Amino acid sequence: MHVEAGHHCLNCRTALVGEYCHACGQSTHIHRTLGAWWHDFSHGVLHVEGQVWRTMAMLVTRPGELTRRYIAGERRRFLSPLALYLFSVFLLYVAYSVLGGFGTFHPAGTKETATELRAEIAKTDQRIAVIDRARAAAVAARRDTTTLDQERAQLVEQKRGMDLTAMALGGGEETDAGHGEHQERVITGWASLDAKIAHAIRDPEFLLFKMEANGYKFSWALILLSMPFMRLFFLWKRGLAMFDHAVFVTYSLSFVSLLMVVMILWTRLAHLPGLGLLMLAFPVHLFLQIRGAYRLGLVSGLLMTLVVSVMAAMVLLIWIIGLLALGMAH
Repeated sequence: MHVEAGHHCLNCRTALVGEYCHACGQSTHIHRTLGAWWHDFSHGVLHVEGQVWRTMAMLVTRPGELTRRYIAGERRRFLSPLALYLFSVFLLYVAYSVLGGFGTFHPAGTKETATELRAEIAKTDQRIAVIDRARAAAVAARRDTTTLDQERAQLVEQKRGMDLTAMALGGGEETDAGHGEHQERVITGWASLDAKIAHAIRDPEFLLFKMEANGYKFSWALILLSMPFMRLFFLWKRGLAMFDHAVFVTYSLSFVSLLMVVMILWTRLAHLPGLGLLMLAFPVHLFLQIRGAYRLGLVSGLLMTLVVSVMAAMVLLIWIIGLLALGMAH
């Protein structure tokens, strides 16, 4: 179907003055054939693929130039930072779900360690019982019990630490059996919080599962947490807007997500060594991106890379604490 000039666009009803609608961009040539459908499909796929591969290639080799050119206005040539980030996070989620992370949650020997801890806890209970008898005798004889009280307090604190560790390793239920201490354990003094912490310690796998699910849903929070820091660190640099920092952070996090996908494939699928060398790619990439995006010299680029690296660690810690709180709250 061909819509003549002077007629209206079939999409937005704007009066046409050429082969394309000047309001929405739709062509005046409207086809209803299978060949036209295949043409649109192939064009769309090839166009998107070209955009994706061009963006990812520059993200790896010239991240600073990619960031600067996108900010300068080359929006059609490159995939938007947010679209690339969502794509990379999706790949990371698939890789992690199918292949797992970089290691198991319970390493080899965990159960044996829990058994040894239970045995040590039993010995500690025996020593506490001996001290209690000695203290009772000292009280009856009206002798000073300060030393015995201090020794008992130290043993109780040691037992408490070993008890929590044994629970985290999967051996806490047997330790608490018959003692009635599980419900009365005081960790922070806040009863409801202590109950949630104790539940998390008893079932760490379920807590980890909830943190993983929330991590995928709230991965965008890393961008929001990082942007204020970037704004603060580059106050001395004129001509920058918050949008510029958002583009920088989002492209950087996209690279980190893709790097983690490579690391998972490297260790879990290919079983190759050298994971530490792959991890070094992040600071190198960060230096190249900072220096190129903000047009910094060698020394200032290195300094800001160090500052932003510390910031990234802080943001990641805040984000993990937030996921931990969400996992324990629900």
